[in-house]
Amino acid sequence: MDLSQITLDVPTLKLSLAVVGGLLLLSMVRIVFLLRTNARLRESTAKMEQQVLNQHQALLSVRSDSNAWRGELQRMFDSFRAEFSKRLDESEQRYHDIQKRAEIISKPSKPAHLSASSMPPPFVVINTEEPEEKHVLPVPALNIS
Repeated sequence: MDLSQITLDVPTLKLSLAVVGGLLLLSMVRIVFLLRTNARLRESTAKMEQQVLNQHQALLSVRSDSNAWRGELQRMFDSFRAEFSKRLDESEQRYHDIQKRAEIISKPSKPAHLSASSMPPPFVVINTEEPEEKHVLPVPALNIS
């Protein structure tokens, strides 16, 4: 279609002006609605960014608390382990001392200064009682304060 073929009379021009004016008016209304929507989206974006910052700060705070709690538990565990290790060493030392005493008591002692002529006639004494051993006491529980 060529521009020379269209007749430029007044009604055709009015009709084309009305169509173009209507389209312009529709586009202006659409621009106004888009501007309002854009402003709302900017506000919601700012709110979302603030919410993300708040959540990030809360997450860092929780992580910090968690690390502090974990460190405190690790220190408590290390102190309990050291305490029980010390008690175990003490208990083992007591056990070894008792075992040495029991070995010393159970060994027969032979006096070297007595001669065979000065010894009384032999008689057999059967000791059915075993030497009384001291039992190792249990380790008392720790008081957690």
